[in-house]
Amino acid sequence: MELPDFRKTAGKAAESSGMRILMCGAGRLTRELLKMLGSGWKVTIIDKTEKAVKTACSIFPNVVETFVEDAASPVVLERAGMAAHDYVLALTSDDESNLAVARQAVDAGVKHVLSIVRDPENLDRFQALDIRLIPTESLPANSILHYLQDPGIQVTPLVSGDANLFEVDAADHFRIVGRPATAFNGKNYRLAGIIRGGELVFPGDSLVIASDDRLVVLGRPDVFKTFCALIECGNPHFPLAFGQELLLALPAGTYSDMSKLLNKGLYLAQNTRVNRATVLCPGEECGVDALTKDWPPTIALSVRRIEEGSVLDAVREVYEKGKFGLVVVPPLESSFLRQFGKPRLIGLAHDLACPVLVARFTIPYERILVPFNGTTRAERALSIAVDIARQLECSITVAVVEEPEIISGEEEGKDTERIISRVRELSHIHKTPLEEVVRRGNPVKELVKLSGTHDLLIVGSTSTDAGIFATNVGEHVAEKATCSVLIVAG
Repeated sequence: MELPDFRKTAGKAAESSGMRILMCGAGRLTRELLKMLGSGWKVTIIDKTEKAVKTACSIFPNVVETFVEDAASPVVLERAGMAAHDYVLALTSDDESNLAVARQAVDAGVKHVLSIVRDPENLDRFQALDIRLIPTESLPANSILHYLQDPGIQVTPLVSGDANLFEVDAADHFRIVGRPATAFNGKNYRLAGIIRGGELVFPGDSLVIASDDRLVVLGRPDVFKTFCALIECGNPHFPLAFGQELLLALPAGTYSDMSKLLNKGLYLAQNTRVNRATVLCPGEECGVDALTKDWPPTIALSVRRIEEGSVLDAVREVYEKGKFGLVVVPPLESSFLRQFGKPRLIGLAHDLACPVLVARFTIPYERILVPFNGTTRAERALSIAVDIARQLECSITVAVVEEPEIISGEEEGKDTERIISRVRELSHIHKTPLEEVVRRGNPVKELVKLSGTHDLLIVGSTSTDAGIFATNVGEHVAEKATCSVLIVAG
């Protein structure tokens, strides 16, 4: 007995398979789409230009029918069998034509209709059709706006155009750090998830936002400014990100030296948001009462007399009992043998959880110098420099020092180009102009020379190594620079 063959022939299978798409318009967008389509689609194309139709057909082999006519014409759409298509895409360069195509497709009962919208003012008319829309001008405009406002925030518009996904890394100084994730939710936005340690975590009542979390927020497109205000985009945070108090160690010396250093502390306290200062005064009779008689009442002041000896040890002891965001110390005496010992200033900065300022008498700050080598520590120092510059109205110079190839082992030029490229990117991110200076030679000597034309040098440090075989550049710069030096450790 011969069994029946239920298999379809190849020809019939080819004829019946595949979703049918009617593409109205054969411009660049259509051509790019055709490059991406798989073989399971059957395409009909309508465009006024014969050349555009032929180009589109050369890209995609499954174009079953073409019409070199006006896609908005009801007669042409009927001849193209619009009602029999699964999808109708209105992709012409004219909003009125796209609106006409989309309206006729909806009236014909086509299940899936999509249109591009070039003029944002026409969006309401398209939305009334209840179809899928792609605003070709407003989406790029929003992306450019977000790029200009804060590139640290990644914005992904949803296809409907009614909402955006915002992604941003939580920093230590954000007010939301340490607070429950549920406190992040507002009227027009919600915390949808947190990327923590490379894994997606959905926020619950017990989840607390931590620094280094990547926050994923769903919100309306117009909520960007509110979102940015919540995470304090562009607001100065130095030294508040470390603490709200200033610790100032006066030198054991003349009244004049103490007065100058105290004025330095007052200058910093008045121009940042410090609310309290502690002064360490060496010896029993240091004259600090006379020095502080004109201290402004808006900044609380306390004076602690310390025994003569190691100023740095006294700083460490007092630091543990406060919430200091900045420690100011006088320059330390240097000697030939000291360069082979443990770095004292860098060591202090690493022992404390806040920056250390080696204060020389260069106020007001007008020009800031930041050595930069592209590392994370250098970027952190530059970030703090930008923060300080905004509060004190300073300019910033970024110095890149090329070491001779025989020392660095790097091919000259290539690494410098990469570093300068990163400097320009950070200039854009921080919305701050950065002057670029490239020098070649010994980093300490070159930076000390540059310090002569600057008021503050900010150096990042991740190591306390030093000795005959490992010179600590940061320590030598802090000791030899002619301007004040801020050490940012970590």
